[in-house]
Amino acid sequence: MPVAVIWATAEPAAILAPPVHIDSIIQMQHTQHGKLAVVLGAAGFVGRHTCRELASQGFTVIGIGHGGWSTDEWRHWGLNRWIESEIDLQSLQQLKLPGPVACVLHCAGSGAVSYSYVAPWDDFQRATVTTAAALEWIRNQPKPRPRLVLVSSAAVYGDQGDTDATENAIRSPISPYGFHKVAAESLCDSYSRFFNVPVSVVRLFSVYGDGLCKQLLWDALNKFSLSKNAFFGTGHELRDWIHVSDAAELLVAAAQRPQSNFEIYNGGHEKATTREVLTRLAGAYGTTGAPEFNGETHTGNPRRLTADCGNTRRLLNWKPKISLQDGLPRYVAWFKQQAEPPATI
Repeated sequence: MPVAVIWATAEPAAILAPPVHIDSIIQMQHTQHGKLAVVLGAAGFVGRHTCRELASQGFTVIGIGHGGWSTDEWRHWGLNRWIESEIDLQSLQQLKLPGPVACVLHCAGSGAVSYSYVAPWDDFQRATVTTAAALEWIRNQPKPRPRLVLVSSAAVYGDQGDTDATENAIRSPISPYGFHKVAAESLCDSYSRFFNVPVSVVRLFSVYGDGLCKQLLWDALNKFSLSKNAFFGTGHELRDWIHVSDAAELLVAAAQRPQSNFEIYNGGHEKATTREVLTRLAGAYGTTGAPEFNGETHTGNPRRLTADCGNTRRLLNWKPKISLQDGLPRYVAWFKQQAEPPATI
């Protein structure tokens, strides 16, 4: 159904101005901005921050995916248009765009190793089928084709031992989620080699920040709100933490910087164990009692997962800004602002 914006005058009896179709508004905005980006999974945790970063850099931003956003909400995150839809080839082919697309940022997917154990087929589809659709759509775009930025994961590395993973390390996933990300990356490599589709793969490590409503830190804050402090694991698991705002800047840099037709980047920032991070988080929240761990391990949860980001910093001139010291209190403040945190866990 066409969407129209109607301007009302100050006088109740005045004649309303003729409706303006939203596509016309987007065309005017695009003419002013000159750069157009499509974000897949725009309503997700990483996706929405990426939209805001794109908008701050002058892009016209079109988002597609699921999320049930209100108009005010998607505009708040910098989108010029939001399309509630499956991410498949048919939906992409039906996009009405105001001009050539500069980049496509693929932020969709489950984003959780645990989900890949509960629903492996759905996780596989979210990771690979959506990526194949994006690649095929880009293959059919006029040259110069837009660059695809794929949000991948450190899970492709598996357990690399006592070293920081580099982009050319052997991929040894130890979870279904990691295998699915490897498959998505392989699709990108294929389309880049055989069809000249430009691709940047960004392997994000432990992303956290405002809007994160799952995984360890979210679960921890819900436990702290109930005066609980017991956690799975040893507490010695070493991770590479990156604030979502820094991650969004990295993704947008990967979409714009001059680079080869196929590049892979690591996205991490600050190394810390789960015990160290949860202790800091508890302090920021104001809970009493230190986090306690049951000492159990899981095959899909590597002992160490940390990044060597030298290639990323060098090629993209990217410098993360938000430390754990600043980022964790910000996340706690956001969590406390939520109206109805879960009552049980």
